[in-house]
Amino acid sequence: MDDWGPFGINEGKWLVFSIGNPVEGHGYALPRNIDDLHSQRIAHLISCRTGARYVAHIPWATDNFTSIAKDWAPKSIPVEELVGNIINFIRFHIDIYKKMDLPTSKVLIYSGHGGNNPLVRYEKEILDALNLEKLIISTTEGIAEQHVDRIIEELDELSKEIVENKENPTKIRRTLIQILLSNAHAGHFEHSLGAALGVLDEKKLNVMNNELERDFEAALNKWPPLGGLGGFLLAGRVYTEALGTRDNDKFGLWKCMKTLRRLDHGRVMVFKELGELIINLLVEHYSEMILNG
Repeated sequence: MDDWGPFGINEGKWLVFSIGNPVEGHGYALPRNIDDLHSQRIAHLISCRTGARYVAHIPWATDNFTSIAKDWAPKSIPVEELVGNIINFIRFHIDIYKKMDLPTSKVLIYSGHGGNNPLVRYEKEILDALNLEKLIISTTEGIAEQHVDRIIEELDELSKEIVENKENPTKIRRTLIQILLSNAHAGHFEHSLGAALGVLDEKKLNVMNNELERDFEAALNKWPPLGGLGGFLLAGRVYTEALGTRDNDKFGLWKCMKTLRRLDHGRVMVFKELGELIINLLVEHYSEMILNG
């Protein structure tokens, strides 16, 4: 049976695990587990494209702002604790596959939650603890920069496809670029991703958008994770000490909030096609890494 199916010698060579965040606020219209759903979808698609085995979903999460993150992500744990949990979790599954005499030496951990980015600093520790030949831990940083030419090219085509009411495709293209350049927590892009995943609540989006347009800051106070954790930014004090200030926007969160406020009178703009484009890009990016590894 070695030559059956589309994957050939690549079938089962890699084990894929997903990780997101089980409970994290993104506003009224998105589920709290959207980062889990995102990572599970991508991991499954990578498996279907490469023949890697999608094994399991890692249920924990950390955050860049652990000291205050529990206000919007109450299940976050310190990264050191998460690393220990991941090692034990993956070891449990590796042992199962070893008993079946199946490959276990190459692992991809795909993360759908930006707060898990610190995991890449522990890549060698995890690799050594599990005695792996290769380990890839995804990050939300740097992917767009690596594929900027392709993204611009695809945005040109996408803007032509989604033009409505004779709106100028150049204007749509400019809007899409602004959305990507201001991508941060629970902004236009993450809602577009939710639409692509099929988990955006349109009725609640409409309610939220009406309130954002009527009184932007009051709406952010009601749903503080929106627009780059905008409600927390407006609250100031301990939050801006960790998240950054208007003058020192070290994580791009103020830019995300500004873009939310400016693009459409404060309303969240949703482009399902943009979410689909980025999903496809991520799947292709990590699939190539696996197939070349």
